[in-house]
Amino acid sequence: MKKVMLLVLALGLNLLVFGQKTLSASAQNLAELKGGVAAGHIKLTLPTEVTEENVIMYAKFYTNMFTVDFDAKSHVATFHMVSNDANSRRVILRFLSANQIVNVQVAERNYDLGTFFDNFLQ
Repeated sequence: MKKVMLLVLALGLNLLVFGQKTLSASAQNLAELKGGVAAGHIKLTLPTEVTEENVIMYAKFYTNMFTVDFDAKSHVATFHMVSNDANSRRVILRFLSANQIVNVQVAERNYDLGTFFDNFLQ
């Protein structure tokens, strides 16, 4: 009986530690994303778990690469690139990671951050 209780406790702790929800951002559509990358004004919709305070807090670290406008009502973040090159766009992944975002949905398909960069930001 003692072993069963210990096993149940261990399983419960495991679920608490590893059972966190993964957050995903999304692009409105592929054409808008490609146009935004070309123009240096990339729009992504952030999950509702990401607060305006977090966006402001993390964005201030990357002002030499981009600035972020955030609409708290629609959760759309617009990245305005200072220098619109691949290296600067790569830093967007750091911003997303800081906000616990691990995937970006584009055209009904989820991409991990590395694949998202390779396919759309590079």
